Amino acid sequence: MRIVLLIFFSLPLFLLAQQKENFTITFNKNIETYFLAEILAADHRTTNKSFEQYKVSECSKYQPIVKRALAKFKSQINHPIAKLTAALNDTLLAKYDIGNDNMMHPLLYHNEFPATGWNTTYQYSNTNKTEKENKEITLLYINFIDELWKFFIEEKIDAFFEENKDFYSGAVTEFRSHIPASFTMAMEEFYGQHMQSYSVLVSPMMMWPIEENEGRGIGARVKITSGLKIYEIASPYVRVYDDKHFGYDHEFMARFLTIHEFGHSFVNDNVVKHRKRLKKSEFLFDSSLLKEKMTSYGILDWEVYIIESLVRTGEIQVALLQKDPERADRLRQYHLKNHFFLIPLLEDKLKIYNSNRNTYKNFAAFLPELLTVFETSGIYFINDHLKE
Repeated sequence: MRIVLLIFFSLPLFLLAQQKENFTITFNKNIETYFLAEILAADHRTTNKSFEQYKVSECSKYQPIVKRALAKFKSQINHPIAKLTAALNDTLLAKYDIGNDNMMHPLLYHNEFPATGWNTTYQYSNTNKTEKENKEITLLYINFIDELWKFFIEEKIDAFFEENKDFYSGAVTEFRSHIPASFTMAMEEFYGQHMQSYSVLVSPMMMWPIEENEGRGIGARVKITSGLKIYEIASPYVRVYDDKHFGYDHEFMARFLTIHEFGHSFVNDNVVKHRKRLKKSEFLFDSSLLKEKMTSYGILDWEVYIIESLVRTGEIQVALLQKDPERADRLRQYHLKNHFFLIPLLEDKLKIYNSNRNTYKNFAAFLPELLTVFETSGIYFINDHLKE
């Protein structure tokens, strides 16, 4: 096993001032109601219809909340919210190339159901979209969530959550048992940036077919005056066939998905700032075997591959800061197997960052150096690492 030397440095002042880790695990009724609407919407979809129907059929076999929701709300299969949810997702995907992961942001900007109104102003913003498109998408989300709230009230969806409160409580407890203490403080130490809060939102209603404990985590965040609140919305990743488990009893996946999704809030915006520079080397992705290999992972361009590589490297750094080399090595091997072969080179480059924090105050300041790892890789180097 390759040994990684990590030089520790003193905690930044913002960490010294932080009294305790601001980390919670719970669930959110807005998000669960949305995924209930997705269940009802499957038969009304025009894009990805067969996959949406497959998700309902498959996940209801081993996700108890999905099964209970189908039994409880089967009479609502033609409810207006079912058709509206289908139409919204079809429009977002076909017209704007947007998936349901983007729905998490506006749902969290809205006060949690049954409360009405928004906890802070929501506006969709994507630098890849025009100003007109951003306004159109914002309006679509706001109008939809108003209707989703009406559905929640009129159909008394809160009663379902009350009936299943023990299951949701069990899911939270099961998830918490696998999360390492103080990991968010290690993340802030590595990235040199402070977040207002960190929340895992378990989502037993989210459908994602489970194979080999591969679940789905969705990162989201809410901007407030004093900073960012960041979230991970976690689907189950363990099949449940009894009343003693809740879908989250897998230590590696719980830790991986949580730290991974939180990591995106530290990485994404900083990488996007270098978009013009990334364009100059994107031929390395398009002209090599990499694009073909990464399609099945939903990674379709160079920028996303760079982001995903950096986030995964950050997970390893956090494990090392927490003095957990076994976790670090397992993550390293897992990501290398999934074609993130530049991680060892990124780790080598990070030795400069970790030993020179007076010069590089945070991850953003060192990012230009990390980008050279991708730019100098070369097509032949990439293909050699991807040949089976």
